[in-house]
Amino acid sequence: MKYIIVSAALLITGIVASHGITAGPLEDNFRNAFKQILSQVDTNKDGKLSVAECKSIYKDKNIAEKNCTFWDADKNGVITETEYVNQGSNIVKRK
Repeated sequence: MKYIIVSAALLITGIVASHGITAGPLEDNFRNAFKQILSQVDTNKDGKLSVAECKSIYKDKNIAEKNCTFWDADKNGVITETEYVNQGSNIVKRK
């Protein structure tokens, strides 16, 4: 079940980013997706997503490494809500 919810949140993030869909402020879309992911995989409940927690979402280790390190913009091993929102917004701005 956790994989379905997290996969859905990641899919939503990808769709929003690739198509520039803004059902509300863009940042809110990314913020909500991040909260959905956290609710399922933030095992230590610190409000952040460690790269290890992020990688637990994926079956393919190569995809996990690529995606999780992308979202960890400052490369400190933790993905914060701010990093997630900023990285998502950057994807949209590049389009």
